[in-house]
Amino acid sequence: MLHRRSFLGAAALAAAGPLTVRAQDPVLRIVVPFSAGSGTDLGGRVLAQAVNKTTGRTVIVDNKPGAGSVIGSLEVVRSRPDGSTLLYTTGGHTTNAALMKNLPYDPVTDFTPITMVLRSSGFALLVSEKSPYKSLDQLIAAARKQPGRLSFGSSGVGNTTHVMGVFFANGVGLDLLHVPFKGTPTTELIGGTVDLAFLSPSVAGPQIRAGQLRALGISGLTRSPILPEVPTFAELGLKVQDIPAWSGIFGPARMSPEVVRGLYDTLARAAQTQPVKDFVRENGGEVAVMPPEQFGSYVVGEIERYRKVLPPLGIQMS
Repeated sequence: MLHRRSFLGAAALAAAGPLTVRAQDPVLRIVVPFSAGSGTDLGGRVLAQAVNKTTGRTVIVDNKPGAGSVIGSLEVVRSRPDGSTLLYTTGGHTTNAALMKNLPYDPVTDFTPITMVLRSSGFALLVSEKSPYKSLDQLIAAARKQPGRLSFGSSGVGNTTHVMGVFFANGVGLDLLHVPFKGTPTTELIGGTVDLAFLSPSVAGPQIRAGQLRALGISGLTRSPILPEVPTFAELGLKVQDIPAWSGIFGPARMSPEVVRGLYDTLARAAQTQPVKDFVRENGGEVAVMPPEQFGSYVVGEIERYRKVLPPLGIQMS
């Protein structure tokens, strides 16, 4: 769940529809492979409205959730490479490449990278406000005293919230019980169904500010701008691998360089508009526009890294 102002603003944008139409431009469809109202969906809608305002082009956000983003991604793979259909997705695009067997597409060759749009701080280790653990040291001591007893919730097997939990357990040397849910496990964490969870600060920010959740530490190299008082795992002397949080735009394979460059210029300009920058900042991130070649190299590098570090974790996704 995101900031209320961001949610209401994005919802209003979705309801308002395009402001102007230029007959010479085809409708631009941005496929979001996650459900409406999710953080990625809201970010995609803010970006779509910015494209509309800066170009006059009609932009539609089309939610195609399911199968860990595979359904929406496949929709784009099968689309025409004319620049009218794009994919707005997350770093899960790279973790899926390492965790999912028999993907119906190649995560590199079946896509054309256009640009990264935003990135944010890592995952916060969260407990309920009612939890007896007031510090990470206390939680770690309890987990070591009772192996396999403390549980962490995730948004599903292979989801980044699951992988981050395994990274933490392995890095610290703990035996934690994984409990997957269909959605973000904030309610279950608040209610005590699970002992802890690893969530993006932008997702859990409202519950933290409301005093329902307590952050004990955070992954990533720097502290979160919306949780400046919470130390990183590295500051606490823990060697825990991280999963960078980012969102970016891809097209189908075989797009012409001219179309790619035009889309990059359009999206880069839209990402630098004040509404987009405000949305990203309010949710603990930063605009991170990246040219197509650089973005493509980054994606390939992340996939190669995950194919080395994720298989030993034993996570299986179909």
